[in-house]
Amino acid sequence: MLFGSKEKIELKVIGMTCGHCEAKIQQAVSQLPGVKKVTASRTNGTVTIEPESDTLNLQTIKETIELLGYQVTE
Repeated sequence: MLFGSKEKIELKVIGMTCGHCEAKIQQAVSQLPGVKKVTASRTNGTVTIEPESDTLNLQTIKETIELLGYQVTE
């Protein structure tokens, strides 16, 4: 799924328990093409992504987070 550059995407993520978890997700997702900014919140159980281009692959983001050991539930 591709998104326009003005939208923010918020994913529900299960398994974040500390600041290290947040940082690990932020670092990995920020390296993906089309990602401008990533904010992970263990308190809210969310990851918010701001696209920097007009194409962003949501499936790739989900897979990246899941490969780190977290569950994306949307």
